[in-house]
Amino acid sequence: MTRRPDEAKTSERTRAHAALLEEALKRPGIPEIMRVYGGWRTADHGLDPYRAATKKPSHATTTDHANVRPSS
Repeated sequence: MTRRPDEAKTSERTRAHAALLEEALKRPGIPEIMRVYGGWRTADHGLDPYRAATKKPSHATTTDHANVRPSS
């Protein structure tokens, strides 16, 4: 199996992230904050359809001519 060039960096980042998260979760209050934040993200994600529906629509302008001056 051939490895991609960025695979080593990705796995290194993943290991570093896991180590930081593990260390952070040992601190008092952090697990509770993470649960609250997770709940907020879930609730906020539920508002995405509303945001998409109320976003100003973009307008595409079309024409049937090129507004080119005729040459004299």
